[in-house]
Amino acid sequence: MSKVMAGGPDLLSYEITIGNANRKLLYFVIGLAILGLSFVMPVPDGMKPAAMYTLGVMGLTVFWWITETLPIPVTAMMVPVLLHVTGVVSLKQSVSQSFGDSLVPFLIGVLALSVAFTRSGLGKRITYLLLSVSGTKVKPVIGIFLFLSYAISMFITDIAVVAMMLPITVGLLQSANIKPGSSNFGRAMMMAIMLGSTLGGIATPSGVTANIITMSFLAKNAHIGISFLEWTIIAAPISFVITLLAYWLIMKMFKPEISELPFGKDRIVQELKDMGRWKIEEISTFAIFILGVILWLTGGWNHLPIALVSLILLGLLAIPRVGAFSSWGAIEKGMEWGALLLVVGGFALGLAVKSSGLAAWVASVVLGPMAALPLVLQPMAVVVLVALDSLGCSSIGAAAAINLPFVIAYAQAHGLPVLSLALASGFAASTHFILVTASPSFVIPYAYGYFSFKDMAKIGVILTLISGVVISVGMVVAGLPAGTPMPAAVAHVMPVSK
Repeated sequence: MSKVMAGGPDLLSYEITIGNANRKLLYFVIGLAILGLSFVMPVPDGMKPAAMYTLGVMGLTVFWWITETLPIPVTAMMVPVLLHVTGVVSLKQSVSQSFGDSLVPFLIGVLALSVAFTRSGLGKRITYLLLSVSGTKVKPVIGIFLFLSYAISMFITDIAVVAMMLPITVGLLQSANIKPGSSNFGRAMMMAIMLGSTLGGIATPSGVTANIITMSFLAKNAHIGISFLEWTIIAAPISFVITLLAYWLIMKMFKPEISELPFGKDRIVQELKDMGRWKIEEISTFAIFILGVILWLTGGWNHLPIALVSLILLGLLAIPRVGAFSSWGAIEKGMEWGALLLVVGGFALGLAVKSSGLAAWVASVVLGPMAALPLVLQPMAVVVLVALDSLGCSSIGAAAAINLPFVIAYAQAHGLPVLSLALASGFAASTHFILVTASPSFVIPYAYGYFSFKDMAKIGVILTLISGVVISVGMVVAGLPAGTPMPAAVAHVMPVSK
């Protein structure tokens, strides 16, 4: 009997694993059934059969993404396969226009910079330097973690920022003897790094995968280019206002039970001393980061494509004895390859949605009634649409890939400002905060137990609504730019240059 009891936990774990596997197998079959329906159901008037098949592939993809039947990046890589099998787009065409997109090397450079920040220790040092200035008052500490996460995530991915800030945050909470699940201060600190890392990502093209997907779809589906600086001028004020409101909400809804950390400023100073002098890898990473920001923001003058700048940064980060990377293994282990594969799969899906005629059909038949709204309400309508569509998505990039082809086609079909509505859609994909499962940036901190699903929904519903209003007003204030068309050949080769 004791042996049975001793083996109980192992048996329970085994049964749970088997149960999960059986459930995912069922989801796998359901996904294939969704695709199969697209071949047997009658094709609606005005829709081409290829568009119906594309709808089936999209339905399968979204279902598998929501249920995580396969790992999300793996599902993304199945998109070109399914499009080829259904005859919508050949594998050669989808691979050449997804893996071959110049924004892929741009993302590789951004991801490498993210790894360098963590690997070199630069992110940790910057955090402690700011804490040494702010002192131990709780409100400023929460603000610093929020806005530091915001600032760093403008140029490196949100997941990397969370991964970098989380150990520091947890260490601080443990030092302050804050117990998981029982402290508003713990909840506030976690919300600060999660929301800051996501909202900062909106501000520049390099922040989140949704931005890169938005730029590519604008170029390929609408032949509209937007530079790094132009994006930042429009997006940064919008994201900053939302972040200010997020800080107010955090302090209002999760008012800390303590006003000051239970250890002095000398503790933080000691942490810096323990880190020692600046290492050469930290100095070089910081210098390369500043160089990248300058070159990206001045792209209109230096005429360097942002993808080229990213590859230059990658090379500089690997300079022997100076760079943060001494070998390829150092890059490979820390790189978020899943984010890259998700973007590539999104590109392939967007290509099929446009080329099959599905985007045009949805824009005309499904979204057509929305065109009756006044022009100033169009961004709000798009934001609401994306917010609802994104509820089941477990990735910001997936939310963007699903919605952008339809929003762009809708704007084109009804003579609405394409750039404005596409940007509103891309921003909205990054501001659905209701569910913990909306992004890995939320799931990873959740695992530490300092906040619950209810806590996330409590602040997330309000912040999602506030974000929608700010995005909509921001696009109107920006003048509802339609974007400047560019030749199709240029759009394919250099999708982010005018």
